[in-house]
This record gives sequence, C-alpha cells and structure tokens, in this order.
Amino acid sequence: MGIGFSAKSFQLLEELRDNCNREWYLEHKPEILEHCVDPFRFLLECVTRELSDHSIRLSGGKQTMFRLNRDVRFSKDKSPYNHHISGTLTRSGSKNEQGGLVYLRLDPTGGMLGGGYYGLTAKRMGSIRDRILAEPEAFQDMVDHLAEHDLVFGKEDSLTNMPRGYSQQSEHELAWALRMKNFIIRRDMKRNDWKGDGVVEMIADFAKVVTPVLDFGLVSVEGT
Repeated sequence: MGIGFSAKSFQLLEELRDNCNREWYLEHKPEILEHCVDPFRFLLECVTRELSDHSIRLSGGKQTMFRLNRDVRFSKDKSPYNHHISGTLTRSGSKNEQGGLVYLRLDPTGGMLGGGYYGLTAKRMGSIRDRILAEPEAFQDMVDHLAEHDLVFGKEDSLTNMPRGYSQQSEHELAWALRMKNFIIRRDMKRNDWKGDGVVEMIADFAKVVTPVLDFGLVSVEGT
C-alpha cells in the first residue's frame, strides 16, 4: 500500500498553481488536506521510523512541514499560497535546525529531495570551505561516494569568482567546491516516485547516502 499520493494530488497542486487565490483555496482546502498535506505528513512519519536505527536519527512530521500560506510582505510575488508541499527531516525533529537536514518537496511536476545545508552565512560556509582545504581526501571520498549513487553537489548557485579570502586557491583541484554558496545535494523526483510503494525506502536511502554531507558540514555549526 502506498502513502496516499495519487493523480488527484498532482491535479490539485496544478489547479492551486493556476488558481492561486483565497476563494479557490478555501473551496478546495479539504481536498488538498486529504490528498496532499496528510499523505505528506504520514510520509515524514514513516521515513522517521525507517531511520530510527540509522546513525543519524533524522525525524519529521507535522511540526517540520512548511505552511501553504506565503509571507508576501517582502516578496515581489504576491501569490498568497505555495503550490507545493514541503517539509524536512532533521536531527532535532524541528524546523529550527542548524545541523543539516533532508528536504522534501512535492509539486505539480513531481518535486525533489535535498540534503545538506542551505542559506548559510558567509561565516558558516567559510568553516566548510576551510574543512574542504584541510581534509581534501575526505571530501573527495565523499564526492566519490555520492557519485556511486548518481548524486552530486549542486553548483547552480555557485560564485563566478573565488570567495573573499580564498583567491589564492583559484587553481586548487577543489576550487569548484570552494565557490559553492550552499552545501547541498539534490535529487529530482518524478510523480510516479511519490505514488509508488517504495517511496519511504527511497527517501530513507537518500537520507543515508547524504549522511556524510550532514556530518561534514557540522563544522559550520561547531565553529560558530
């Protein structure tokens, strides 16, 4: 038996995207809860149980899900609702997590999984860069480990030039890693990935594979 996602789940998210207004949302809110929000919460709880004996006991549930309502006060996009369902698995079991996380996002196209550290301050990212330079072999071993599972660090948001304080490392073999602004692994998800019976194991396996990334980045927390 699957988690509860179906074609109806994605249909509702598509319609929310195309009818992003309060009237439509309130009319369809019970369906969105039934077909999107509640299965997502259940999924987080199932993955938590699956990871209960893993070295990093990541956990999540209703308390680690993000709201559909958007804060538009400082955004050019005034759409009142997100058209995706998202949440995290963290060491603390809360959204206020500094020790890395696994992120899940269900959207009209399918969605994605992410693992690592996102939106870091320059100081925290600097701590990770320093560790990359101090332990290049350990970092490369981690990169090779990820590659065995068809995963790579996201470079889409990397700096064009070397970050301040690292210009002398522009010829370093890991210069590409020093230019990263985030320390994150991403895996795209198809619609059928969510609807299949194996989605819990799929996400738990992803979490296990990216565990070294969460551990490596802990220096950015311990160093603050």
